[in-house]
Amino acid sequence: MQFQDTTALEMFVDYQRAQNLAVTTIRNRRSILTTFARKTGTLVDCDVFTLRRYIGRAEDVSPGTRRTERGALIAFYTFLHDEGLRADNPSTKLPVVRVPKGKPRPFTREQIDAMLNSGAYSRTRAMILVGYYQGFRVSSIARVHGHDIDLASMTIGTVVKGSKAVRLPLHEVVAELSLTMPADGYWFPARDGSGGHVRSTSVTDLITKAKVRAGITDPKLTPHSLRHAFGTDLVEQGVDIRVVQELLVHENLSTTQIYTGVSESRKSAGIATLETRSVPERSGRGAARIAA
Repeated sequence: MQFQDTTALEMFVDYQRAQNLAVTTIRNRRSILTTFARKTGTLVDCDVFTLRRYIGRAEDVSPGTRRTERGALIAFYTFLHDEGLRADNPSTKLPVVRVPKGKPRPFTREQIDAMLNSGAYSRTRAMILVGYYQGFRVSSIARVHGHDIDLASMTIGTVVKGSKAVRLPLHEVVAELSLTMPADGYWFPARDGSGGHVRSTSVTDLITKAKVRAGITDPKLTPHSLRHAFGTDLVEQGVDIRVVQELLVHENLSTTQIYTGVSESRKSAGIATLETRSVPERSGRGAARIAA
């Protein structure tokens, strides 16, 4: 990247930190913008036609990825315009990316059991348990700390999207697990001696390896599928969708509905609730004419 591009990107990073945006959001946006600059050869001075060409490039890119890239570009060029670093904002003319409604991609209970019994080390097994029994994202799994656990109230604290701190009910499996984990430190400490926790990517890698060892080949199943399984299984057990929404800490119910699949057995049970009724074998029109 050119000097002005690098400088502008660092200024944008500083601005986002001042907004107290999540570290993962800042890191992902930096990666998107750096890749964009490398592939197009421009960043600060980019025009709307280059932006559109990049978002709509003829590559195997998912609609969700295109939408995420669009969001990062809009945030960056809006920042440049507001700060007077550009006279215009080319991103205002970017079309909306149409994304099909998402579908749940949960692990089955059998698949979760297979991962737990795949030869995974205790560290990885603990990550899988927290992901499934608490419905945590990998970022929340990575930073579980002993101080987050309150066995007296049976709750666990975490930080969700938007840097929002919440306390959630603690599942008994995770409560039991806590007795074997550090009470005064991170459950999954970084191995570099920094005293911090592992990166989210490390959690993803370890759970993915357990998935592969378990013989699960579906590419659509990812560590995030543990969260989908959490939501889906709660619904299967008859938990109200609003309760599931609160446990997943979703702002909108529509987001929760993406996470919560409905099994064929529940569909069949649902349609079976409609009462049967007797249906006449004949129309009865002939008898009606005779009577007339």
